[in-house]
Amino acid sequence: MARIALAWEYGASFGHAAAVARLGDALRQRGHTVSLMLRELRPLQALPETRALTVFQAPAWTADAPNFTPRSFAEVMVGAGYRDPVTFSGILSAWHVLFAGWKPDLVIGDYAPTALIAARALGIRRATYGNGFFTPPAGRPMPPFRTDLPAQEQDIANSEAFVLGIVNGALERLGAAPLEYLAQQFEVDEHFLCTFPELDHYFPRSRVGYWGPRMSIDRGRLTDWPEGRGKRVLVYLPATQPSLDDLFRQLRARGAEVVAYIPRLDAARRAAFASPHIRMSEGPVRLDRLLARCDLMVSLGGDIAHGTLAFGIPQLLFPQQFEQHITALRMETLGAALAVRGPGVEIAQQAGSVAEPLERVLQQPGFTLAARAFRARYPAWSPQEQLRRVVARTEELVR
Repeated sequence: MARIALAWEYGASFGHAAAVARLGDALRQRGHTVSLMLRELRPLQALPETRALTVFQAPAWTADAPNFTPRSFAEVMVGAGYRDPVTFSGILSAWHVLFAGWKPDLVIGDYAPTALIAARALGIRRATYGNGFFTPPAGRPMPPFRTDLPAQEQDIANSEAFVLGIVNGALERLGAAPLEYLAQQFEVDEHFLCTFPELDHYFPRSRVGYWGPRMSIDRGRLTDWPEGRGKRVLVYLPATQPSLDDLFRQLRARGAEVVAYIPRLDAARRAAFASPHIRMSEGPVRLDRLLARCDLMVSLGGDIAHGTLAFGIPQLLFPQQFEQHITALRMETLGAALAVRGPGVEIAQQAGSVAEPLERVLQQPGFTLAARAFRARYPAWSPQEQLRRVVARTEELVR
């Protein structure tokens, strides 16, 4: 049996922790020794399966990102600590020490670019695990995801050259070979692209396989829909979402039957939102009891949006950054979603009414028809089958 490390380095969603915990537990049940190296440890409280796994605090940049909108993955890296050679060297060295001590046979990275660089320097087999945004296509430079801007080739190349210099300086201090180009950090033994081509942030891309969305539907708190005749709506949003209070006012006014999980919501607001038709869960809910009768999913646009769309459920999305914004654009193109965004080029919406988009997506049948048509494209996909395939391929990598 093998030693497998699952690393989550960047991103602030509970979904990252839940995804690596689910995969780690499945690998443990196959007899492998598994460690989770997590950016945040607070989600462990809602993930009992992690109690049988070794858990480390992941080295990661935790300071505020600079105040600019990135155009490429290299510029995302600038905002994640790759602009300061001293700081980045410390983070890379910490990953290097962690892997050298734990000695994994395979590192699986969920939005974990520095972990992949450290594993490469140590000659450890590697895989990526996540949606397309975290694994940009190979290129010199890597392609931008801001396709709404005019000619930017030289700016993108300059940003990438800057980051490459930071990375290679840190590798030199470790006595490791430099990267020839930045995308080399993503040259791995397998890309687990957990999405579908139509939702890929960099679609179209060549010579890749898609594994379908990763999601857990058989774990969480047992919750049923409230009894009533209204539309059934699942809500998974952060407590900091600016339109959260207005959203619940609108749902209540429409007589919707709601199940909601709002992490870190204070008790006073939880009580204010709750009603006989609105069930506020204090933890993640078990989705397999809810999805078959769900009329709408409301989220930021992360893994849960990819997965519930694959179940044929239309989406109302509140993107807060470009990864989620691009997901929303893909789903809107399919006709299966509406996104509520800020004015102009702003992505994150400010507080304001959500009445009109909520009314449209609930009442216009085209959104549901488009979501069901998307589901029909992938009849063989299920969360259980996706996990089985990822585990089987992982075991091939460590033989």
